[in-house]
Amino acid sequence: MNGRRLRPGLVVALIASAGMPIAGRSAAQTSVEARSGLAVGNHTSTAAGLEWVPAFSYEVRIARRLHPHVTVSAGYVRTAFGCREGFCRGREPTVTGRHAAIGAELSGGWLWGRVGVLYGTTRVGTEGEAPRAGPGLEAGAGLRLRLGRARIGPGLSWRRMSADTPSSSDHAVALGFDLGVILEFD
Repeated sequence: MNGRRLRPGLVVALIASAGMPIAGRSAAQTSVEARSGLAVGNHTSTAAGLEWVPAFSYEVRIARRLHPHVTVSAGYVRTAFGCREGFCRGREPTVTGRHAAIGAELSGGWLWGRVGVLYGTTRVGTEGEAPRAGPGLEAGAGLRLRLGRARIGPGLSWRRMSADTPSSSDHAVALGFDLGVILEFD
């Protein structure tokens, strides 16, 4: 019984201490990140496997560092990839996801890793039914090199996005390779 009472208290204490000053100065720091690159993927309704038809993808996020190694962020993610196989044959549409993203990142030295949730729409081409907004998940990892108040580096991302329409329940999965730039403030 005491163990059950201790756990919620410990969680609250950890969350509260995450924003406290560290070593006499605040660890809080605001940054803006822009990443762009290429993504490949698949969409369940196309009856195709992983499509190696890259398309331009990008993301923009605002982040707040809570601890030297923990950052929370929110932003916009556009993920796109081409489709040539399955039901895409002869049409070759682009699958495009447009999502709001919130997440957390752990970083240490040159390495970073991110997990988050998405909410938005994913559409195959420009024809057919309008997509319904739905949830998604994302994860990413990469390297960063510090250049004064800026950081730059490559990254890999994985996204699972809802691709529902009024008549079907689908999803899309994308793998991306991108290059990012972060500008830090305060």
